[in-house]
Amino acid sequence: MNGEPTFIEKMLLWAFLAGAGGAVKFIGGMLRSPENISRRRFVAMLVANMVISGFAGLIGALLMSTVTPDPTWQNIAAGIIGYLGTQGLDLIALGVQRKLSIAPPAVSSVIPVPASMDPAAKTKSDTIGA
Repeated sequence: MNGEPTFIEKMLLWAFLAGAGGAVKFIGGMLRSPENISRRRFVAMLVANMVISGFAGLIGALLMSTVTPDPTWQNIAAGIIGYLGTQGLDLIALGVQRKLSIAPPAVSSVIPVPASMDPAAKTKSDTIGA
């Protein structure tokens, strides 16, 4: 063995980093929230967030592995996209959709920004004259 991790080992590391990113975001949100929840519900929601974040981060790291062979960037992508969770998947989906389609999709359909700030968003006045 040359010390290079196998692909499975890389994927496990990415999922762990992404799950940790999701746990950090969830726990941070719970600490800022005035809501009191039971310990059982907290653990269930934490595990669910870690699974969702693990998947999101794994997709992000796989995407980054197509950009660069550097494992540091792949690990960073796993953690950041894991922290973002489903928002990270939405951003990846937006990028893929823009890459594959002729007309760019509206960013406001993915990220909570006002449609007035999104040049690809259609407004009612745009569609009335069409």
